[in-house]
Amino acid sequence: MVLPALLALVVFNYYPIIQTFIYTFFDLDLTTDWLNAPFSGLDNYRAVMGSGQFWYTFLFTIGFTVAVVALDLGLGMGLALATFHVPQRVRGILRAIIIIPWAIPKVIQASMWRWMLNADVGPIADLVVRAGLAEQPPLFLVNQFLAMGSVALAYTWKGASIAAFFFMGGLALVPREILESAKVDGAGPLRRFFAITLPILMPTVYVALLYRTQDALRVFDVVYGLTGGGPGTSTDTLSSFAYTEYFRYAQFGQGSTYAVVTFALVAIIGVFYIGRIRRNLNFRE
Repeated sequence: MVLPALLALVVFNYYPIIQTFIYTFFDLDLTTDWLNAPFSGLDNYRAVMGSGQFWYTFLFTIGFTVAVVALDLGLGMGLALATFHVPQRVRGILRAIIIIPWAIPKVIQASMWRWMLNADVGPIADLVVRAGLAEQPPLFLVNQFLAMGSVALAYTWKGASIAAFFFMGGLALVPREILESAKVDGAGPLRRFFAITLPILMPTVYVALLYRTQDALRVFDVVYGLTGGGPGTSTDTLSSFAYTEYFRYAQFGQGSTYAVVTFALVAIIGVFYIGRIRRNLNFRE
């Protein structure tokens, strides 16, 4: 019964990973015919690791991941808590609003934010000028630092929605009786949250942290659709730069090397977090 699903995983998941790993050991310029291409050993890895662009992209990806994951979990927790502290008739409306960013495909989301952040016709730049915060519409997608912030903002808009789903499920498992008893004993909202809610919610927090971290490390859609990695290569992540090397410059060997480095980074983070999650969960033998 499991065999069809296993075959699908091998064909559509594991085979491309193995093929990409093989490409990294060959000099593949304008061709993917690795059987007839010269074997280059670790030359692609040396070229990538010795590239200043790689280290800039690597550090930007790490910094981006840390920033957006912190925002995702913080805002997601706030949104989830809000749904449990509003009247019952408002709760469904609030949850429907929270689900909207998750329901929008990432490419459409990027196009939407690219329009909103446009300096000429975008509403955000117009609001900034009308509020007196700037004399001229900010060039959100042209200025290097504003472009970095714009990518993080667009990604967090969807990521906070996803994190909120995790936390709403976790909060539903917190016993109301314990919270009510603590409230009767005089514990304030913050005390109840940090002493009762958060410890019970920690397994959910670790799962959300794992999912959001891995997703941020391999982010591509938002970067490609919003800035294309620009201005220049200032907002390129490992995944978007691998795409550029692979499809724009047809450097299949080096592009595959970027992809393998991204895969290794995501795998290391996954193993680390899963180890932490297992300590907080009891698995059925």
